[in-house]
Amino acid sequence: MLIPDSRTSLDQAAGLIGDVIDGTEVSRLLQEVDDLPQWPDIATALDRLADYLGANSTPIDYGRRRLLDYTGLLPHDRWLEICRHTGTPPGTGRRERIARSQLFQRLSGLPAESAPDDLGGPDSAEFRATSLRFTALQTPELAHALQQEALNFLASHHIHDEPMTWQPPATLLAGLSLPGPDPAHVDLPRLHQLVRERQHPVQHAAQVLGTTVEAIRHVLDEHPAPAPPLTKSTARAAGRIRQQARQAIPAERFTRLYLDEHRSLQQIATLTGFSRRVLTGLAKEYGIPLREGPKDYKRRGTVERAWLIEQYVHRRRTLPDLAREAGMSTANMARWAKTHNVPLRPRGGSSHSQVLRAIDQASRAPSILRPALGGQGASERLSRFAAASPYPSLGAAASGLGLNTFTLVAQINRIERELGGPLLVRAERGRPMTLTPLGKKVLKAIRKMQDNTMP
Repeated sequence: MLIPDSRTSLDQAAGLIGDVIDGTEVSRLLQEVDDLPQWPDIATALDRLADYLGANSTPIDYGRRRLLDYTGLLPHDRWLEICRHTGTPPGTGRRERIARSQLFQRLSGLPAESAPDDLGGPDSAEFRATSLRFTALQTPELAHALQQEALNFLASHHIHDEPMTWQPPATLLAGLSLPGPDPAHVDLPRLHQLVRERQHPVQHAAQVLGTTVEAIRHVLDEHPAPAPPLTKSTARAAGRIRQQARQAIPAERFTRLYLDEHRSLQQIATLTGFSRRVLTGLAKEYGIPLREGPKDYKRRGTVERAWLIEQYVHRRRTLPDLAREAGMSTANMARWAKTHNVPLRPRGGSSHSQVLRAIDQASRAPSILRPALGGQGASERLSRFAAASPYPSLGAAASGLGLNTFTLVAQINRIERELGGPLLVRAERGRPMTLTPLGKKVLKAIRKMQDNTMP
């Protein structure tokens, strides 16, 4: 179609279709086609196609596509992510190169052999043979994911209004006798069955169905075979179990179960039916840090705050007693107390009434102050911060309040850690100490709390 009625040379025509052959090879192919008994119908098909293209605009600007920079097509990380989400074994590199070169072929309309070297295009007969196995490996899920990746690539080049591929209507070939088998006559269910049964499925299917490898490849490109049922071991190897876990426990649900409800991995495993190993990998994928500490702390059940306050504070039971009832160590029960901001009774120190007052005060305090009211001396630390805030520096505040400077600084540093941010902009030469926005809110809350506790 490039040569008749034009001044285009054979070498120029070869260049327009991707430089995979030269003018001499084009001449040889034309002679072979001319010798075929179907040549008149081939010529008719080409005439019909030329007329169709002359009368109808195509939805793809292939000239523009062939000028795109394809170096960013299907990055390695995206390939791994696609394999993870579709349950496809990613292979050792060759499979990824095949997927990339096939995407290049479909997007550009050029042969895969024309793919840039940095895309890892075909470089050997072995590579091309492997590409046949990749055709059989594809599932509908993988094909859809790769198609979406191709559309995303086009969008990154500001091409939003074109499909991934296009072909003229097959009705242009109606009534013509053309060389080669018709892919439309391939038994699709039987083909899908065959490609899942043999080590070299494409060649085997072509032999059994009495057609060509090219026809089988075309049909599988259009209609990938569904993935076969997997055993538990093969499912794990293919990443299918992780995929199922990802669908059953999305990040939001995992966060709610593990962080909000404070369930252990073992409890989530019992609830969902997935192993702790799978859940550990899922947590890593979601960026959810696993709790640190002894293994039994991760494994034991949840200790509710209301129960702990009732038993430890109001009923004055000891931590060892509560730990025995909950089936955990005393140290783990102490961790739960810290998690719930329940002050521990001092050993041989002040009376339990002080703890009760601390709990009561924390429950009635403004919410912004509650994280800083969980330990002994909390109210005193907050009062000292409020008293120190008008001074030009912490040194001046310590002197004016009759405190050791180191003690005052340490107490304010602790409040800042507990409340999650700086409260003061420390004094520098020529500039006095000032409150930060958080410090102003905290000071206001302290004044309010002090007003509420005055008789």
